[in-house]
Amino acid sequence: MTNSGIIDVAIGLAFIFGVTAALSSVLTELIARFLGLRGTYLLGGLRELLDGDDGVTDLKDAIADYDNVKSLMRGRVLVAVGGEASPAPAVTAAPVESDFTTAPSVLGAQPGTMSATGVLLGSPILRSQGMTGLISSRNLIVQASRIGYPEITSETGKRALADRRSLPSYIPAKSFSEAVIALFAPDEAGQTTMTEVQDGINHLPDSMATFKESLQALAANAGSDITTFRASVEDWYDDHMDRVSGWYMRRVAKITIVVGAILVLLFNINLITIGRSLYGSGAVSSAVSTAAATHPPCTTADRTCLGQLQADLSAVAQADLPIGWTTVPACTVPRPPCNWLQQRGILNPTGSSTWQIVVVIFGFLITIIGITPGARICFNLLGKLGSTLSSAGPKPPTPSSQSREATFRS
Repeated sequence: MTNSGIIDVAIGLAFIFGVTAALSSVLTELIARFLGLRGTYLLGGLRELLDGDDGVTDLKDAIADYDNVKSLMRGRVLVAVGGEASPAPAVTAAPVESDFTTAPSVLGAQPGTMSATGVLLGSPILRSQGMTGLISSRNLIVQASRIGYPEITSETGKRALADRRSLPSYIPAKSFSEAVIALFAPDEAGQTTMTEVQDGINHLPDSMATFKESLQALAANAGSDITTFRASVEDWYDDHMDRVSGWYMRRVAKITIVVGAILVLLFNINLITIGRSLYGSGAVSSAVSTAAATHPPCTTADRTCLGQLQADLSAVAQADLPIGWTTVPACTVPRPPCNWLQQRGILNPTGSSTWQIVVVIFGFLITIIGITPGARICFNLLGKLGSTLSSAGPKPPTPSSQSREATFRS
């Protein structure tokens, strides 16, 4: 076979693999959105960072919990007046204790049970971050769960999916650090210093022990420099979110494997049998390589992309590739000497059936296993081959500064 034919086969295989991997990725993203996995992992990661294995976080109490802690930071207590919260005059007769023994909370969680996650999510900076409405409108409880599998439940169980889908999928590190520092501001217009931050950290409730200990370590390293403390909080958050991103990607990879296996068996996509067909027919390989050059796979999780990927599979199937469960052209003649597996392009009429079955099973396995990393590899390969053949040059690189944000927002 000529070099051009070999290139056509390579492009054809990359295109088929890329379309299959992209279709799996798009379906996986749609499943992740339906289940609200991004928001679930974000909030689960926050709980693991701020509270560890202690207690639970009830989102409907987040704003009230923030108001209570903020009141504690100001030396005030909250009292209920006509069902609404209003600040009472500052307490001067006795100091406010960090365990709320002299300043009991009357809203939100009971004294000693508030979580740092709920308090920060109830802050003005984060309470509506990346979502419509307030975080407290979600009737959800973030449970302490095993690492890598965060759990968010609902008291009613009726709106759990809807509420999870509306959770924020990304919180910037800058917003997180601002929420932490604003928690210790003496008043709404006050300038927070490290002295006030350190004093505020020491007066946090005992129920926020994990958060308290972490901030004490960061404050000790920052000394008297509030800028250094702010940067340390952002790095602390970013480092943990990198771990959470890894948890999320491993969870998504498992979903992709399942989705890919279903697609591979549903459409009879076997790279070995497809490669054999491309290698044996120059017309087929040329047709597929032309389709790959003019219509590369998309990766956006929407109906338009999904329809394009399905159309791509149909187009290559019409090019006499052994895709799908229809009868291949070679077995459509009257009284064909083909069994069912041969009619579907799985086996070749010539050769050992036992050996071919082993090869076909291996082809299905490598197709399924390779689907998870396959999209990026095949897209890069298609881009390089397309650039070489068309002399158009490579596409400009994507800014690396957006990589972290894309993890939870793409």
